[in-house]
Amino acid sequence: MDFLGSFGAKPTFQRIATPRSTPDQIIMYGVDNLYPQMIESIFNLSPITKSAVNLMANFIRGDGFENDKEVNDRGETANDILWAISNDQALYNGYALHLNSSGLGSVKTVEHIPFEFVRLGLPDQKGRIRDVRVSNNWESSNEQALPSDKVNALRYLLFNDVDNGREALTSNRGMVLYSTPKRNEYPLSSIDPIIETAQSDNELQKFELGNITNGFLSMSIFKYPSAGDSEEQEDAIRKRLNDFKGAANSNSVLVVGIDEDSENTQNLIEQVPANNNDSLFINTTLNVKNRILQNFALPSGLMGMLPDGAVFTATQLADEYTYMNLRTKDTRNHIERQMEKLGLDLGKIVPNQFESSIMLEENDAITR
Repeated sequence: MDFLGSFGAKPTFQRIATPRSTPDQIIMYGVDNLYPQMIESIFNLSPITKSAVNLMANFIRGDGFENDKEVNDRGETANDILWAISNDQALYNGYALHLNSSGLGSVKTVEHIPFEFVRLGLPDQKGRIRDVRVSNNWESSNEQALPSDKVNALRYLLFNDVDNGREALTSNRGMVLYSTPKRNEYPLSSIDPIIETAQSDNELQKFELGNITNGFLSMSIFKYPSAGDSEEQEDAIRKRLNDFKGAANSNSVLVVGIDEDSENTQNLIEQVPANNNDSLFINTTLNVKNRILQNFALPSGLMGMLPDGAVFTATQLADEYTYMNLRTKDTRNHIERQMEKLGLDLGKIVPNQFESSIMLEENDAITR
């Protein structure tokens, strides 16, 4: 698919279309309003992409806030919320929080909202977006509806520290903080540039499975002279052959009859070799892995993808920890600033600390 067209031309393909839906009073997130749901499904199908996103999330949240404390009546702490934030940030490039405030304007409770549940409301006459709609059932607006055909979207005002006190004294429904790189605009997912690559990762798995389950894995056919088989007997043999496919039937033997006048009666045992198409996909598999790592600029060591014969060293891992902490520093700083604006005294997010096997042994000795 040509996304960019010829060199220097305007893009011919827009990944996120944002038409307006008057019935739902939202700006749609993609032409079918299901862009984040599509991203999640691709993310779950590609193990390499999933590992890459999880590694990014791990370094975004680090070792958690310095001042962890309970932030809602469900017993969740700031670090519980940070865990959810980091996962959404790493995949969707954004996150959403539901906030309840006091009449004086101070935030009392914080709850995480799955990013894929939120849609921006329609702008006013000045182009300002003031609210969002939240639903766990946007799929019902698609042709293939869920069992429930109702979206049941709830409306919330976007959070601002000027009106949150007034909102608490009036509707008291709470407000939503919708954090994205560009204010009140839908972000592209971190895996958007490699959507096709992530799908290729999944298709390669299907090929491997099909190569095993649909192939003859070194089966032998024993042929014996007969007066010839009828069409019904030949059909029966074909069906039996299909039953001999797959790993469970490797090194199996099938007995069939051949014409007594056949010239091949001397070769009574014939070997059916296993299909070996692996070499055709070695470069494709390697390119898929490298492209996913390059998209996130991840060190291969922390992804467990070292060259054959290579070993992990403490120095290498320590350097990769340092690199990843620098790689995710801006995101941690952004989350810290958002929490500070909410008036939550949570301190800094502590970056991940590398601990070698020797350091772990020393820590164990100290704690004993």
